Amino acid sequence: MIVPSTILIAGNPGSGRTTMGIQSLCEAAKSGEKVLYICITTKSESSVRENLASYDFYEEALNIHTFSISSVERDPLTMLVELGNYVASFKPDRILIDPVTPIGFVFAEAERRRFMYSLHAAIGEWNAIVYLTGTMSQDEVCRSVISDMVDGIVYLSQDIQRRGNQRIIKIMKMNRPDYLEGEHTFDISNKGVIIYPRTTSKDTEEPAVIERIDVGIKGFEELSRGGLFKHSSTLIAGNTGTGKTLFGLHFIIHGALNGEPGVISSFEDSPAELRRYAASVGLGLEELEQQGMIKTIYTPSSEINAGRHANELQESMEEIGAKRVLLDDISGFDYAFGDAVAKKEHMASLIRLFKKMGATSILISGSGTATSNVLTSEIPLSPQADVLIVLKNVEMDNTIKKTMSILKMHGSDHEKRLVAYNIDSEGIHISDLLMGT
Repeated sequence: MIVPSTILIAGNPGSGRTTMGIQSLCEAAKSGEKVLYICITTKSESSVRENLASYDFYEEALNIHTFSISSVERDPLTMLVELGNYVASFKPDRILIDPVTPIGFVFAEAERRRFMYSLHAAIGEWNAIVYLTGTMSQDEVCRSVISDMVDGIVYLSQDIQRRGNQRIIKIMKMNRPDYLEGEHTFDISNKGVIIYPRTTSKDTEEPAVIERIDVGIKGFEELSRGGLFKHSSTLIAGNTGTGKTLFGLHFIIHGALNGEPGVISSFEDSPAELRRYAASVGLGLEELEQQGMIKTIYTPSSEINAGRHANELQESMEEIGAKRVLLDDISGFDYAFGDAVAKKEHMASLIRLFKKMGATSILISGSGTATSNVLTSEIPLSPQADVLIVLKNVEMDNTIKKTMSILKMHGSDHEKRLVAYNIDSEGIHISDLLMGT
């Protein structure tokens, strides 16, 4: 960050403004900087320090100076003189004024504006990085004179939902162009603020490869005319009981057995459930996990935070050098996004990320194709995938048959006819072409 500079950390109550500011000061103090926390409060310095000590990032070298909130509201000029003298004697590298919004609260608007300009002039003489926090809505930020004074504005918000708080951070203004725009999610815990930048496909170059890989299901190579392309994305859609998850497990486990580590991200089945399922059809998932060739991430659908999940997924892929990824089931993201467009954008960015990282991916979708015409159905995310495979249960001659259709495969010919398959104690077995269906 440029010195000197002033950053406004604004947001609604409880959004984490103070935590973010204090965390930045403490991390700077650990690096040898002199830091000063100006706390406008009704509490004593010892009480403030006691509360902050509960965070893992807390640093004893944090200097704290408190001002009474009632006196600051009535007589901010006295506070400004005292603060200026304290800063001049201490010469801190970073300063946090928390919060700035009550200062001169009883003043008329014009008088308060003049005071803020005086504060701005004083800050300019401190030659430090200064953070200001404020309890403000986005509209209030845009109308406030403070917005004209600062070099950057970071806005925090929280949406209190039935399943927990959804926290969002975004940069509204910055005196440098190299920052990631848009909304990002974050968490607050005893470790402090953890930010999960939104997944983006910007500046991602796909490796140009034409190599094929086997998914581990006998007969599929013939249907696909050689297997899946490396670094491609495959969407497997179908109704319950068609073996979508099993198809994905074949793909991941076969890769691991042949030296290609894989990551499984499951929103419905726990790791224990996946291990039992795999073992029931002779697939040794647990052994490969123990060998570090497969890593399983389990996130219940009701607890999905898209940014946190993407961060964990990327870290897991980097940790084991993953070459294959399985997401099961992408309908879990319905809990994380309020509309289909946001989900579509996120999934498209994830697909591009997998390709950038040199991984081949399979995405499972429990779509509504089970009782409809697969040629006319709208299958979620199908335009973004390189390969689209639909699994269905169909009634034929008073029996239920499992069928597979490859509806598209970019860059390759493939079987156009409906194919029957079975699931037994040894997994998926492709059997016959179904003529006249």
